[in-house]
Amino acid sequence: MRYETMIWSGCSMTMGNGMIEDNPPKDFTKSDAVIWKHPKFYELFPDVKTYGEAMEAVKQTTYPMLLGKKLGLKTYNLAIGGSGVEVQLKALTSFLLNTKIDYSKTLFCYQIPQLARVELLNNLNKPEIKMDEFTFYPFNGHLIDSTPDMKNFFINHFDFDYYTAKHLIRLVEYKGFLKSKGIDSIFFGEVNQLKYEEKTDEFIQNNMLNFNSWSHEDVKFPSWEALIKELDVKNPSKGHEITTLEQDGYGDDMHYSPNGHKQLADIYERFLKN
Repeated sequence: MRYETMIWSGCSMTMGNGMIEDNPPKDFTKSDAVIWKHPKFYELFPDVKTYGEAMEAVKQTTYPMLLGKKLGLKTYNLAIGGSGVEVQLKALTSFLLNTKIDYSKTLFCYQIPQLARVELLNNLNKPEIKMDEFTFYPFNGHLIDSTPDMKNFFINHFDFDYYTAKHLIRLVEYKGFLKSKGIDSIFFGEVNQLKYEEKTDEFIQNNMLNFNSWSHEDVKFPSWEALIKELDVKNPSKGHEITTLEQDGYGDDMHYSPNGHKQLADIYERFLKN
């Protein structure tokens, strides 16, 4: 393999969520004693004592890091749980512009998240300690119902299919950005999960560019098939049952278990070598 560096991004499935307790009774620091989500993790990671150590242990358990070891590549896992395209690509661009790597020897792999996830800045109800920081709302269903300003946004300014289309074309644009830098990229996901839910493809094509009725050229938004063709989405894990935390006896969490991450590393290793 001609690559030296591999970068992954995605959501909680790639980050390795579900092992560490992410809703502790207080804001934790990396030096605080770790709280695992299930007693079996204390047995799996007996020498891990703090949240900082636990984050590193979980990272090394994730399939991108296991895959990197198999392929002999310097690997970075930039996945961000609970987030979407906007957040993840912003983090990736920041990493690329701040990190000295040989772009021509770099492979970027992206686990496409749920496309309708949006980045919402929170300027209300912030604790005093956070007043001088940007804080963001997590994309969480029960918070939408219980938070008036979030509910207002989703009722009045949100449409699932609009954001799906918006983020699909953003991914196409970003693939071109990576290519301009000499970075090879592969986008992974289940194509059927990237489809519009209610709007027709014709509606999306005719309405995504409705910013001004006056324009010099009649431009339509690309068809869904055209966007998917540009992305060339791969799904090497299709047909494989990847083990979840629930299936391996770690509670009722549906994220991948450590064994599931090992399975995925093996699948992606075969895919990339072929």
